[in-house]
Amino acid sequence: MIGMRTLIRLGGLLTLFAAVTAASAQQYPDKPVKIIVPYAAGGFSDALGRALAQWFTQNLGQPVVVDNKPGAATIIGVDAAAKSPPDGYTLLLATGALTINPHLFSKLPYNAERDFAPISRVAELPYVLVANPSLPVGSFKELIGYAKANPGKLNFGTPGNGTAPHLAMKLLEEAAGISVQGVHYKGNGPALNDLLGGQIHLLFDGLQQPQPFVNNGKLKLLAVDSLKRMHGAPDVPTISETYPGFEASTWYQLLAPAGTPAPIVARLNALIQKFVDDPATRDKLLSQGAILGGGTPAQLAEYSKSETLRWGTLIAKTGIKLD
Repeated sequence: MIGMRTLIRLGGLLTLFAAVTAASAQQYPDKPVKIIVPYAAGGFSDALGRALAQWFTQNLGQPVVVDNKPGAATIIGVDAAAKSPPDGYTLLLATGALTINPHLFSKLPYNAERDFAPISRVAELPYVLVANPSLPVGSFKELIGYAKANPGKLNFGTPGNGTAPHLAMKLLEEAAGISVQGVHYKGNGPALNDLLGGQIHLLFDGLQQPQPFVNNGKLKLLAVDSLKRMHGAPDVPTISETYPGFEASTWYQLLAPAGTPAPIVARLNALIQKFVDDPATRDKLLSQGAILGGGTPAQLAEYSKSETLRWGTLIAKTGIKLD
């Protein structure tokens, strides 16, 4: 049995540890902080990471920099963050791939749920469904009717097998009872080029990339995959208006390695709430088609669990595997 004297010593050590942790959190940060973005420079992920880093730099009193670690469907960057010290000096700007990859790969070098401490959702980027103008449809409902009347004749581009836009179309196929042939590219850029050239019929993409071509009539904008209509395209219907509950947007969350002191997590969470409420930030992100995030670490943890289950169910039905 553990004696009373031992229990008292253990209690004292725990109290001392708590005091040291609290003091460390009060001094945080006393050196530069980095945010790992598991994508190459350029694109929305990188832009969001740099906007967040600038905000933290202004409010934390230390430089906060973006460390781009692209590759292997975000696995390289996510693994680097998971194996970093849990001291608040390495953070991860993760996307929905964090909840998708466990179902696409039989082995990952990290456990997405166990190896990270949730901080906050930051933003959501809906995808818009765009079509080549040669397709004889003028609306989303007409598209579904055409797909049902012409099974197997439509195709769509993706930035790669198992990517979020690919899964968005698979989700639509299931909801609408249609079949569309996937054509996989190395990124959405080449897919967009082939959509413009008429080699493919459809594409899910962020609003910012196809919008100039929608404006000049080279593409048709048919629908958006968020639950609510987009700020930048208020006249475009959501898919959920036809299929209630449909949502396939990609989302962005800030995480820290598991074991990061709770006071540091709380401080970073509070700064993100101010970030998403800042009028300049809000205007800039809304103009890019994004929806602002926020919320508590507990809410993020629950959301991640629900997304992991949702995508896991879909991927199991489709049989998609990447290894």
